[in-house]
Amino acid sequence: MSVSGLRPASGPARGQTRGRRAALVTAALLGAMAAGCGEQRLTDAELSFATRSIAVDPSRAMIMLPPGGPPIVNVTQRNYENAVSQTITLATRGRTPGENAIHAAFLTAADVPDTNGVEGRLLSLPSIEDFAIAREMEERLPGVAMVPSAAYVQNRYGPFGYAYGRGAGGDGCLYAWQQVASGDSLFRPRSGVISVRLRVCAPGASEAALLRLAYGFSVNASLRRPGWNPIGDAPSPSPDLGEAGAPIYPLPLTSMPQTSLPDALDRPPRVARPKRPQPARAEVRDPVPDRSLPDRPLPDRPLEGYPTVPPPLSP
Repeated sequence: MSVSGLRPASGPARGQTRGRRAALVTAALLGAMAAGCGEQRLTDAELSFATRSIAVDPSRAMIMLPPGGPPIVNVTQRNYENAVSQTITLATRGRTPGENAIHAAFLTAADVPDTNGVEGRLLSLPSIEDFAIAREMEERLPGVAMVPSAAYVQNRYGPFGYAYGRGAGGDGCLYAWQQVASGDSLFRPRSGVISVRLRVCAPGASEAALLRLAYGFSVNASLRRPGWNPIGDAPSPSPDLGEAGAPIYPLPLTSMPQTSLPDALDRPPRVARPKRPQPARAEVRDPVPDRSLPDRPLPDRPLEGYPTVPPPLSP
């Protein structure tokens, strides 16, 4: 059998085949390079952070200080499955290391196990025991000798504790802590809990001036969850309101003048009249006795050695 009909490709045909192969390889390389460039473009969804905290507007701070207190600089918020926490940074003018801040947390349940913590997306209730408070003060007020107060103090939300000390450059420093709960127990509330920590230092501030911030702060938010009410209901009005025999005065009685009511209504108010100028009077002085003659009693008989003078004749 003859195989002379099977001839190899000629020179020009062989060159065209090699050119097509080179074009295909070049196109594949360009496609791979284009695909690699497309993979380097990142999106916001691919960016991960080391913390889940976000910045919110200062007007959305959960705790607000009374008028005259340090202004709010920024608010950092973090959401948990059982709580919302905020670090409210305040303006700082002192020389003590650290920054003024309010650490607040709204928790839906207080019996979260400590082992869950942040890793389980759950926030544990901050402790108010002495050891835990001392550790917090060492962290947020380094090098400041804080003296806890043994006095019982209470603001509009209930009892709280505080410590006062002197920082660098004579700064007055206050650290206050409070848990607000209306459940059966302060340590295991059922209706939620509010945790507040206040750290503030100011140049030359006294204990009374800084303590005013702990008395006057207000809760500025709430959780929309059934049963969450750590503050409790508003107090009922006084039982004497509207009852006979229970007068209510606009001012305390001690500040009112001690005047009977009829006399105060009948007599017109006294108006001070200007006094007329009085002529100057000459000062009259008692005559000064003459001390040149000795004080001797008058004689009752004629003196010896002197002539006797008869009395005058009567007309």
